Order: sequence, then structure tokens, then C-alpha cells
Amino acid sequence: MLLELVEKRRSIRKFTEEKVSDEDLKEILTIALHAPTAKNRNPVRYIVIRDKKRLEELSNFKKNSAKFIASADLALAVVTDTDIAPNTNHQDASIAATFILLAAADLDLGATWANVVDARHESGISAQEFLHKFFDLEDKFDVECIIGIGHPAEEKSEKVPFEYSENVFEDLNDKVK
Repeated sequence: MLLELVEKRRSIRKFTEEKVSDEDLKEILTIALHAPTAKNRNPVRYIVIRDKKRLEELSNFKKNSAKFIASADLALAVVTDTDIAPNTNHQDASIAATFILLAAADLDLGATWANVVDARHESGISAQEFLHKFFDLEDKFDVECIIGIGHPAEEKSEKVPFEYSENVFEDLNDKVK
């Protein structure tokens, strides 16, 4: 059941040394390739990073909150082609990233994403600029997020959902708080 999978998925930032199998990676990417995009334009691309030196360097793409990438077995960069979908590329990438996170959880892998938007590298340049150089990308591409994936080395407490009555409103009957 999807609800059980959603409840199972947690943001994992600590990983064991165990490798993610090629079969599991392929399944995750196959699921990501099923993610819907606006008008079925498919602007989303994926870059797989497995080299430990590259993962270490990539973990510094922004000042905070990406260090976990260094200990992941692999990372997926979710990249969009802004020429294909200039107005929906961020949404399309977010949906794909969600599919990736759920696929990883379904395979009992740990994963979480590091956001790129508005982030800055320690040198002062934008994280986007750093990542364009790191991946040697053309200007038309945006790196939307980096997802670290590996076998979990931590257990998280159960996710408590947000309060239904504070977040769900009936049209014309309730006011959004």
C-alpha cells in the first residue's frame, strides 16, 4: 500500500559502506523515468555519481546541509532542461525526486535530497554555478537537487503526519489558517 511506503520513507543522512546494487539503481531510475511532467515534455535528466572523490567534492556544493552526500554510496543529480520546460522545470524535477525517494525506501535504501535553489557555495558563487562547472553543463540546464542514496546506517523515529484539521480545508466552509 502506498500509505505504508510513505510512512516508511525517512530522510536518511548516514550510510553504511555497503554498495547499492546496479539492479536497485536501475529500478530507482526506471521508476523516476515514469514520473509525470507537465504536458509530457520530459525536461528531467539524471546524472549518477558513484566515484568517492566526486561524491566528497559534491558534498561541498553548498555551505550547509549536503555533507551527507560524501558518505552515500551514490548520488543522483536531478537536472532539468529549461529550454524544454521553462515554466514547469522545478515542479517536474520535484515530482521525479519524490519518485526517487519513494523508490529508494521501497528497496530498503536510505536517501534524502539536498536542495540547490538559492544555495551558495562556500566560495560565494551560487551552488548552481558550482554545479554547472562540476558537471560541465550547458547554460540551459538547472540542477534542481542532489539525492544521496545508500544503505541506512541510522534509524529514524516514525514520521508524525501534519495535523489534518490544521492543513486541510473545505472550500467555502473553512478558512485557511
